[in-house]
Amino acid sequence: MVTAHTPAISSRAQTEIDDELVALKERMRFLRTRRNSLSPISSVPPEILGAIFVHHAQEMQSLHVPDNPAVLSWLNVGHICRHWREVALGTPELWATPFLNSSQATEEMLIRSKMAPLNLRSGLRYRTESVQKVLTHIERLREVSLPFLNGGVMYRCIMEFLNKLSTCSAPKLQSLSLEEEYPQTLRIVIPASFLAPNLRSLKIKYCDLSWTSSVLTGLTVLDIKKLSPECLPTLDELISALRRIPALHTLELEDALPTLPPQTTPLLRAPHPMNVRLPHLKRLRLVAKVLEVANVLTRIELPDSTMLEVQLGCRASSSMSPNQEWNLSLPIISRALESCFKATPAKSHRVPRSLRLFGVGRIHVEYSTVRNPASWVGSMSDTCLVPEWAVESPVVLDFDFPAETSTAILSDLWRLVPIRNLEAFYIEGFFACWNGFWTDLLGRGAARNLTYIHLRGTPQALEDLLISLRSQKHSLARFIGGCSRNGQNFAPALSHLVLDKMEFDLSFSSFTRTSDLFDVLVDRVNEGRGLDHLAITECMGISAHDVRLLREVVADIHWDEYENFNDYGLEYDYDSFEDDDDDDYGFYGDGEYYYGETYVE
Repeated sequence: MVTAHTPAISSRAQTEIDDELVALKERMRFLRTRRNSLSPISSVPPEILGAIFVHHAQEMQSLHVPDNPAVLSWLNVGHICRHWREVALGTPELWATPFLNSSQATEEMLIRSKMAPLNLRSGLRYRTESVQKVLTHIERLREVSLPFLNGGVMYRCIMEFLNKLSTCSAPKLQSLSLEEEYPQTLRIVIPASFLAPNLRSLKIKYCDLSWTSSVLTGLTVLDIKKLSPECLPTLDELISALRRIPALHTLELEDALPTLPPQTTPLLRAPHPMNVRLPHLKRLRLVAKVLEVANVLTRIELPDSTMLEVQLGCRASSSMSPNQEWNLSLPIISRALESCFKATPAKSHRVPRSLRLFGVGRIHVEYSTVRNPASWVGSMSDTCLVPEWAVESPVVLDFDFPAETSTAILSDLWRLVPIRNLEAFYIEGFFACWNGFWTDLLGRGAARNLTYIHLRGTPQALEDLLISLRSQKHSLARFIGGCSRNGQNFAPALSHLVLDKMEFDLSFSSFTRTSDLFDVLVDRVNEGRGLDHLAITECMGISAHDVRLLREVVADIHWDEYENFNDYGLEYDYDSFEDDDDDDYGFYGDGEYYYGETYVE
């Protein structure tokens, strides 16, 4: 029977049921929390659990650039259970690297970090107001890294911060990195008075400083690139500054070296007391005109250390002959190389086992103590004299000279560096390989241990290699007029050959035909020195029929089946370049959402 009071009664009954459901939900949540507390992981003290979270966050920060939202993926630890979220919220160090893409995120992380030392790291994208908020906490700053300043508002922001450091101390600041991507009309200038007593790392690019500044004290890392001409030091100013930082283990100076007057006389080594010793130096990188590099090397005494890594980037000037400049610099550069490859028992493991040669308008030479270094995978042109250091490459040399001088430089380097134990040789580029290139550089017994050769886009080097590999005793290859090689078999231990992005020539006048490669391999098989492995990738002018013939003399052949340029049917997925600029950072807020994922206790 339906009465007039039914709606009211129904509403009250529904409310009571809703209240019971809320109570039941809270009871279930309480029981889940209680059950979680009995699991073994819950016995880990909050301090240790917080330290684990911090380590995980640091790992994520090392894997992603600062402006990538994935750098915040560590926030997921707060979505596991109530206890983990409470630990995360109660660990200030976990929030000490504010995410600068969002003002809201920056503000919230500054609050949750409490008094923990702050790390200010920006990527290509950031909000200026976020950077300004963090810089106001001078007393808490531990690291300031701004690699993409690009002038404008950020110039005023950074200069205001630096000027404050003239009168207000930053006791926790250990690392300062300021880099402009391009030269600006207004340059950031490091003040002469710099109150950061614990600063250990200074990296600047397209910024200026005084070489008497107090910032050049107590450093272990000094990296200066692209100083304005009026701020370049004299040699005495540079040496005086280096004496104030004897604990230096990384020194990188790019276009920041003392200049020399035109028509410089021979560079003479200064008396020993006038030089600077850097006993802890592990990395030295100098990039400038070749005489400027040599001039600085005359005053720096490199340590006798198995950890020393040297990168030299040298270019010719217009004030004198490139050959003359190289001849003046050669004695000093040779002494630096001797420090890296001393023939002492302590440095026996420093003997080069791999060599990489790259040339497109310049010559890039890299020596490695490791056979087939992992960092050499891919195009060599992407890694020429990069600031990042590969621990397995103690010596990297880069020379921007005319072709005729580059030939002389290579010839001199081959005499200076011990390569008799060379096992792997990588070569890429289009520099002018002279007739007899391989035998001149690696012949006469120098290549007796060479087992691996990797050629990439070097047709002239391939042609000369095929000529050099020909056996004099069993040669089946066609006659090569005026190119005959006499003497012992070249590279007798060669077992692996990689040909990448090469183009085999079908004309009879060329010695880079696939039939020439086949004949040479037959020669080596008859000599008892056949290849174990041959890789052919992205090479033109080779067919499946050619590969079948090659398999008759090489058992293990890797071929990607590219036969012509039409096989490169590359299509770009433009959808993958969409810019997701989500600014919703809940950080475990009341809504219990993070990036659209519902948090469930």
